Amino acid sequence: MENFNYYLPLIFGVLIIAVFWYVIRKIFKAISNRINNADLYKDDLLNVLEEIRDELKELNKKNSDR
Repeated sequence: MENFNYYLPLIFGVLIIAVFWYVIRKIFKAISNRINNADLYKDDLLNVLEEIRDELKELNKKNSDR
């Protein structure tokens, strides 16, 4: 029993470090996912805006030909 009490602070220390590491990893993963999703959203929005620009150019050409 004395052996167990001797290692108890070490076990709790390792457990606290493991929990801390797990929480930090989850936070960084969530931040990374938000950044990646923002980049994807930005790319999609840019593609849509380019398509709209191209359509407006075509419409402008058609109207100027009349």
